[in-house]
Amino acid sequence: MTADRDRNGAADGSVQVVRKSAEILDCFSVTTPRLQASEIVRRTGLPSSTVARILRTLVRENLLQREGTAYGIGLRVIGWSAAADAASDLITAGRPLVTALRDHCGECCGLQVRQGGRRVTVIWAQSTHSIVYRGHVGQVMPLQPSAAGKVFMAFDPDVLALVLNEGLTARTARTVVDPAVLLGHLEEVREQGWAFSEEELEPGLNSLAAPVRSGDGRVIAAVSVGGPSHRLTPARAKDLAAQAIDCASAIADGRMWRGNGA
Repeated sequence: MTADRDRNGAADGSVQVVRKSAEILDCFSVTTPRLQASEIVRRTGLPSSTVARILRTLVRENLLQREGTAYGIGLRVIGWSAAADAASDLITAGRPLVTALRDHCGECCGLQVRQGGRRVTVIWAQSTHSIVYRGHVGQVMPLQPSAAGKVFMAFDPDVLALVLNEGLTARTARTVVDPAVLLGHLEEVREQGWAFSEEELEPGLNSLAAPVRSGDGRVIAAVSVGGPSHRLTPARAKDLAAQAIDCASAIADGRMWRGNGA
């Protein structure tokens, strides 16, 4: 009986920890993406020592990330959110259109959204070729060395500032790490309305991307096409850019699109 009480007590304690962890995670929202520990204590009413202990655990498990003295949602939660977002209007409207783009060009196509300084794949249509880039829904990747990331940076100064503050990191010999060069690339993205990345994330992998805009003009997602550099050459990317732009516009407008030309 004592052992049963001990087990029940341990179970009750575990439930309380989970409940308190959920209370802390519930403090974060679109309007409050970053919080100090003191603000979490105020919002939850939990003792500061309890909050400090749980925050350490959540950071260690990548459920929260710490930036200086502030906390924000971690990449592990962002990956989970991709599955939850699968029922959203954007995903529902975008899935057949991204698939149509894949059917048109034969390369891997996806829809990505931004979470902080990262991008998360929420739709993925695998290439019809045997040599492909293996992506997946829920994949979390950096913004900097990618066409989709350039789309987000080009049209949102706050996103660009976030990436520059984190520092430009080389992933390959072709990754742009000079801020002046990056700014030049982003100016080109704004002028032409789409982005191209040449072997910046992985050797032999190229990508292009076009912005999906909300009704007020904000970039809320990016349609991307990725493939081996011997197939998705700069010339081929230029040929496909209009299709990616039209696909992105169709997703934003909620209209049908089946691809054409090129």
